[in-house]
Amino acid sequence: MTCLIIDDDPLMCDLLEHFCSKIDDITSVVTTTSGFESINILSRTHFDIVLLDYNLPDITGEDILKIVDKNAAVIMITSNKSFALESYNYNQIVDFLVKPINFPRFFKGFQKVKSFISNHQNKEDRLFVKDGNKLVKIDLEEVLYFKSEANYISIFIKDRKILTLMTMKDLEVKLPNYFQRVHRSYIVNLNRYFQMYTNTCKSAI
Repeated sequence: MTCLIIDDDPLMCDLLEHFCSKIDDITSVVTTTSGFESINILSRTHFDIVLLDYNLPDITGEDILKIVDKNAAVIMITSNKSFALESYNYNQIVDFLVKPINFPRFFKGFQKVKSFISNHQNKEDRLFVKDGNKLVKIDLEEVLYFKSEANYISIFIKDRKILTLMTMKDLEVKLPNYFQRVHRSYIVNLNRYFQMYTNTCKSAI
């Protein structure tokens, strides 16, 4: 698992990185003390886990939450308890740790991370949608991308397109983790795009 630590306190970043180093499942850790820098990092890199301080000097953790990948598990880490109740409105927040933090409590939060990621990875690779009056089964591995069009979603599958009544918010929670929202109107199948890129490179050789 890959992890991003966002905290304006360098000592806290070091402590959390040390905790992560004790867990074999966490293979890579990136740290930043800047909220704005974290937005740039999140916009170009997927992380399985985000350890997020709520009280940052340049932007709030709540603002950062809006751009975190929905498939990423978030542990909020802060000395401010006021956000604890509101945090339940965010599906990807799996735990809320109040400073100071010890390793046993951190590890308990990590167990919730594993459960969250496992549940998301086990989503079925199919989706049933209405196409007019018909119920159609969609093989998600064959989908190139989804496009939002007002209250409808266009599903692009190779040489055909299906239009169904659905919102992007409802769609996102039904998709496996190889789908990525790249724009407010588009969700792409990363496997398909990587395959297309690989084939293009092979044909150029």
